[in-house]
Amino acid sequence: MGAKSGGTEWMNELPVRYRDGERGFDRRIMQDLAAVGVPCYALGDLSNGAGRSRRTSRYSSTGWPISRLGSWGRKTEHRSSIRSGLIRNLIDPAARGNEEAIDLLIAQVRHRPPIPERMQTWACDALRLIAGSKNFVQIAKLLEELPEGTAIIPLVEYLGKVKTPESRDIALKYLDGPARGKAINALVQMKATGVRHLIEPLVHDRAPAVRKQAQRALEKLSS
Repeated sequence: MGAKSGGTEWMNELPVRYRDGERGFDRRIMQDLAAVGVPCYALGDLSNGAGRSRRTSRYSSTGWPISRLGSWGRKTEHRSSIRSGLIRNLIDPAARGNEEAIDLLIAQVRHRPPIPERMQTWACDALRLIAGSKNFVQIAKLLEELPEGTAIIPLVEYLGKVKTPESRDIALKYLDGPARGKAINALVQMKATGVRHLIEPLVHDRAPAVRKQAQRALEKLSS
């Protein structure tokens, strides 16, 4: 359940399950979120209970928490847990078109040393949802930089938002690999032309889901 509204006394009345620096709770996050009008004890409160959209929208409009992680000292399990929560809470329609959040997510994907693959995947999934067609150059560059693997799959799906020959050509590169299902979906979404002959072989793919996607794509694409 989220924090009480009105005043700041609720920050000194922590539920017994919360301990500063333990299991993902951090007093600094609570205080900073409250300062921008998001009264909640922990990041989990952003995605639970009444008022979720309002809270997440305000959180998403201030991408500051992720950018501040770098100044919090040595890497710890607690810090990693906070980073995970900050990233996952941006997988939300409330953050669509938020350029600060998009830039911060891209920076997390490029972080050195690399963040764990599951966090990269969450960051890419957030980008899939909140990045728009005007962010195509940024996403295309990110796809060039990333090795083929689980993390890139949401970015391949993003390509469907961009109905250009450049986006089509990038999607075609992923028809042979783990992201082939999302590449098919992207080509259908962008209503790509001249690609049916490249999708046809996937009707016989080893993965049932891919075979179904390929068949449906052939029914929808005109050429």
